[in-house]
Amino acid sequence: MQEGQEQQVRRMTIGELKARMNDTRPYLLADARDVDAYGDAHIPGAVPIPADEVDRLADKYDRDLDVITYCSSYECPASTMAAKEFIKKGFRHVWDYKGGIKEWTEDGNPVESNR
Repeated sequence: MQEGQEQQVRRMTIGELKARMNDTRPYLLADARDVDAYGDAHIPGAVPIPADEVDRLADKYDRDLDVITYCSSYECPASTMAAKEFIKKGFRHVWDYKGGIKEWTEDGNPVESNR
């Protein structure tokens, strides 16, 4: 990719996320919030990968995995920042679930906690 040809981050809806979670193929659901927020509540199966740590943490994952990022809500920029970082690191299948934990819980879906 040449300078100025930034790949557009693809968006994922809550329905698409649920369908993907029910698929048997492996994927990475990256919680782009800080580790404390992740510990309080996160979408089941999510891994804490704060947006500012993608560069450091992404290397342990297969670049062919589907990667879905999320953060707090539509107003939170962290998931989009994280998605762009995954793309820069060479991941080819990256989506941004913009609704985040707020939409997820408001829709009545379960969360996990490390508390």
